[in-house]
Amino acid sequence: MHQMALGIFGGLADSYELALDVATLVQDRYWKAWTIRAVGIGPGDSVLDIGCGTCLLEESLDRLGCQVVGIDLTERMIRVGQSKKVSCVEGLVVGDAESLPFPDSSFDAVVSCYVPKYVNVPTFAKEASRVLKPRGRLAVYDFSRPSGPASPLVRLYLHGAIPAAACLLSLAKSEAAATFNELPGIVEGARWGQVIEQAFLEEGVRALTRRKLSAGVVTAFSGRKA
Repeated sequence: MHQMALGIFGGLADSYELALDVATLVQDRYWKAWTIRAVGIGPGDSVLDIGCGTCLLEESLDRLGCQVVGIDLTERMIRVGQSKKVSCVEGLVVGDAESLPFPDSSFDAVVSCYVPKYVNVPTFAKEASRVLKPRGRLAVYDFSRPSGPASPLVRLYLHGAIPAAACLLSLAKSEAAATFNELPGIVEGARWGQVIEQAFLEEGVRALTRRKLSAGVVTAFSGRKA
């Protein structure tokens, strides 16, 4: 899965933010705002962002007085994030969500966007929980396989809006076009949402809450380490 993620995102860094706005119909901004509220990040908090990409979440966190460390598998994404010089960013690291290079109990909060579908979920949950301090908070979200009453609407988005976005990006000669062409198949095959709750429970995360955002286009989880 690591090679898949590198293949998808390796050439995407320069156009990632535009592509994300187009492909999510600007909903990603709402999902990131939910993430910040869900973990209650405040002044002085140490935060780990797993899969930080180009530091979009960090830009939103900048006014909250926290200190953020970001980690991402894609070096080009990290370089774009570094160029922003966001003041709350304490460090940006090229690294693996399944083998975090941080000591146990390092962070008050852990957040992650769009990572679960690409990783071994139990290993990801183990690592995210390991680096959380006792009583630390976490929140993650990702695209999820359509289910429930809203699934026809979500499938229309997944197999209509996203390919249309890919077509527009292709006309603009954006490297992001290939990524969004592949996304519907990846999401339809994703099973992370079925196992992540139990994986976090087994690692001592409690008060877990599952939420479907934007009619279930993404599924989001939040919780607190015991």
